[in-house]
Amino acid sequence: MTFLKYLKDRSAQLITSIIIFAIIIWLLILFKLNVVAVTLVAGLLILYELICLIMDYSRKRDFYNGLIKNSELLDKAYLVLETLEKPGFLEGDLVCEALYEINKSMAENVAFFEKQGSDFAEYLEMWIHEVKLPLSAISLKLHNLVNAETVEESIPETRIDEYKKLLAETRRVEGFINQVLYYVRSGTAERDYHISKVSLGQIIHETAMTYRENLQDNNMNFMIETGDVDIGSTEVNTDQKWMVFIMGQLIANSIKYKRDNTEPYVKIITDKKKVGSEDMIYLSVEDNGIGIPAEDLKRVFEKSFTGYNGQTRTRSTGMGLYIVKELCGKLGHDVKIESEQGSWTRVTIMMKNNDYYGVV
Repeated sequence: MTFLKYLKDRSAQLITSIIIFAIIIWLLILFKLNVVAVTLVAGLLILYELICLIMDYSRKRDFYNGLIKNSELLDKAYLVLETLEKPGFLEGDLVCEALYEINKSMAENVAFFEKQGSDFAEYLEMWIHEVKLPLSAISLKLHNLVNAETVEESIPETRIDEYKKLLAETRRVEGFINQVLYYVRSGTAERDYHISKVSLGQIIHETAMTYRENLQDNNMNFMIETGDVDIGSTEVNTDQKWMVFIMGQLIANSIKYKRDNTEPYVKIITDKKKVGSEDMIYLSVEDNGIGIPAEDLKRVFEKSFTGYNGQTRTRSTGMGLYIVKELCGKLGHDVKIESEQGSWTRVTIMMKNNDYYGVV
């Protein structure tokens, strides 16, 4: 708040004071008070008004400027009252009381909606677990039917093909359900994450075992390229369960966008690089699929972004890579994507070998 703005706000009072001062001076002159006395009275009146203005401006300036400045600096602007001293004037007290009531109402509403969101997330997680049970049973039954040697009666080849298609669709549904489950859980990192030193080889092995049937069903070759990294002895600070899920999302994308008339593959690539004083472990998922248009690359991690491939090739939710990005951020990892349309795509997760708890 500048002094000129303050004077403009008090213009009506100033005009009134000037008129009253003029009347007082006129009356003093009318009663033939000597010039020295009139001048002294006029000076005292002006001095009194100036002192009142300066004192009033000073305390209001400190309060309102502090209110604006602290509101801009705070991440949570509604906590601004905690940073201010008591105003000491009526207008400031009224503003503080109003802000307190507003904050109280907002906090109650936020708590209410947070409770609703938490209850819904808990119900959704419980529902997902209930749904996964019959889905797992269906998948197991279809898997047994596909493998004819596990049943006594012979099954026609056409029927087995139908079972394979049903099994593939069932696994797709399971994948979507897992995606929802991990998305719901991603908001409660402090409860569901367990950061520890995990062998890189364990992550790759569990990923391969978890998604091998999906790869086999889609005739995708699975390869591992370790380079100079000993995956058996190399450890990273992460959560193994969440990392396997992240890798699964990347493999699911490779399957979804595989290229026709070629031998599709998914390749896990590991590498180690020195970035400053840090040893960075690079874990990549590469495929020789249809690739991503250059104009879509910068937006693929956005929520619900489907891009050209998601609109023309297959229906997509646009959530897979978004969840990957979010989870990597929560685990303290960086992620990048490279691609050449019609040729290949590579998603790389960069993990530091420092303590997770030092990551902001």
